Amino acid sequence: MKSVMKLGVVLAALTVTLPALAQEESRYLFTDVAVWDGTADALQPSMNVLVEGNKVTQISDSIVAGNATVIEGNGRTLMPGLIDMHTHVMFPQGIPAHETEWVAATSGALAHQTFSQYLKMGFTTLRDMCGPANLAKAISAGILSGPRLYSSGGCIGTTGAHTDWGPQTDNLGDVSNHTRARNSWVVNSPDEVRAAARQNFRDGATFLKVMVGGGVASAFDPLESITISPAELRAAVEVAEQFDSYVCIHVYHTAHINMALDQGVTCIEHGFLMDEKTMRRMVREDIVLSAQAYMSYTAFQDPAGIPGFGPEQVAKGLMVNKGADQMFAWAKEHGVEMFAGSDMFTYDAVPNATLNITQLERWFTPVEALRASTSTAGKYLMQTGPKNPYKEAQLGTLVEGSYADVILVDGNPLESTEVLADYENNIDMVMVNGVVEVDNR
Repeated sequence: MKSVMKLGVVLAALTVTLPALAQEESRYLFTDVAVWDGTADALQPSMNVLVEGNKVTQISDSIVAGNATVIEGNGRTLMPGLIDMHTHVMFPQGIPAHETEWVAATSGALAHQTFSQYLKMGFTTLRDMCGPANLAKAISAGILSGPRLYSSGGCIGTTGAHTDWGPQTDNLGDVSNHTRARNSWVVNSPDEVRAAARQNFRDGATFLKVMVGGGVASAFDPLESITISPAELRAAVEVAEQFDSYVCIHVYHTAHINMALDQGVTCIEHGFLMDEKTMRRMVREDIVLSAQAYMSYTAFQDPAGIPGFGPEQVAKGLMVNKGADQMFAWAKEHGVEMFAGSDMFTYDAVPNATLNITQLERWFTPVEALRASTSTAGKYLMQTGPKNPYKEAQLGTLVEGSYADVILVDGNPLESTEVLADYENNIDMVMVNGVVEVDNR
């Protein structure tokens, strides 16, 4: 009996380590591809790209690589995989359903289906903005397949704020299902904020998300409400700084944003109701804007069709939609640094994640929209301190030495990102960490 158990342990160990071994030995040579490196204004035509293990090792117009698997590009575009910097993988059937119907194990299983959908669309990295960091740890360890996952851990807010997703009948101190799943923390003092923040980093979070103002999808928090005190927010910033990381805040209004900047916040999620003076302050102080163009400008034109939205959520969605066009115009005019996140949180919405990139073309050039979803996103992922599980190479670029997270595209996305939106016909291959995850050639 003991020998059988010992054999089982050995086989289990091989199951975990063999994919890593195969990855280290793999060699792929992309021939005749038009390379976009994630930053340039134009493609480099007729190039060859060698991938060895999980990194890009050579980019040249002539590479000789024996025993490499040859992938003939035939002039197609090879570019960095897309990065969605604001998604919600743990409640793909909407916040209410994952509060009242599904336990954490079911939510996690459903999240894995979301990973598959993202891979098909060419997304090789996701940033989960409210969810258990342990899920990201399972992907980085090779136990689960999917895009790379960066996690905020449970998002942090106060009673009645955008993390308070329990039913109306909850009493003070009741624990919601989302809190049991570690999607969100409801805390009410600087000390409780510190405890939640430290728990997130303990679980494997790489940054923090804090709710500063009201939210659209939640029930008890008008958009105009400031839902956290300066002292509470400062406590989160101090913990993030101790981990050489930063705080991203859920926020819409000018007063809320400026209070947060005063407390050391460096990353603004949404911000659609800010004024121009605040946008100029963000540029002056090197604050990054996380842009959700599709959800704010397109989906919230008719928020009544979003699962789980009642009259209160519909009214708030319309308010956000009204401010989004002007905010993005100011972002373009003043040159704020920006990365893109779709804010998708249901199965119906996730297939529209690429449309968040195409929607940005209302205000930005295709290249600017693509940078926000590749190199600029990668820059801020790499600034998440010692908890970052991917420190060996650069994310969001296609250069020698970068991670081999690439997509092969039939068409030129630098002319129009609509090429990426038709992913079923135009995204022919998706590689993550040197492993071919999707092959439609």
